[in-house]
Amino acid sequence: MIHYLDIQNKYFIDIEKGIKTFEIRRKNKDYKVGDLLVLKNEENNNIIKKTICYISDIKIYNIKDILILGIK
Repeated sequence: MIHYLDIQNKYFIDIEKGIKTFEIRRKNKDYKVGDLLVLKNEENNNIIKKTICYISDIKIYNIKDILILGIK
């Protein structure tokens, strides 16, 4: 499945540089390992594509409906 998401410029740059290897998102889509994220920079509309390689549900910390998506 492909998910189209907007992302702030500062985070887009860090993903592009390889510094940021995760995304924190609301659990409002059916994310699965192997899905493609198409991330669009809100500032200049540049696109970067990343694959979800890991999903961590942090509800054990009493934080509901938030996921950490490992990306590569």
